[in-house]
Amino acid sequence: GQPVDDFIEQLIPHLEAGDIIIDGGNSQFEDSNRRTAELEKHNLLYIGTGVSGGEEGALLGPSIMPGGNEKAWP
Repeated sequence: GQPVDDFIEQLIPHLEAGDIIIDGGNSQFEDSNRRTAELEKHNLLYIGTGVSGGEEGALLGPSIMPGGNEKAWP
């Protein structure tokens, strides 16, 4: 939501072209898609990384679901 957008705006002046922002805060995928497109205009890469699993995931391993700009992947 807006707090993540506000923080990203604070980060942008400190980043260089090609830097990657990884959002591990379970943002809505629509927000992640929008951020990916907006940050690409700044030559920055964005990966939204959802984490799921609750208490069992904390003990046995969570489900980690990254997505975003394909250029961020090696």
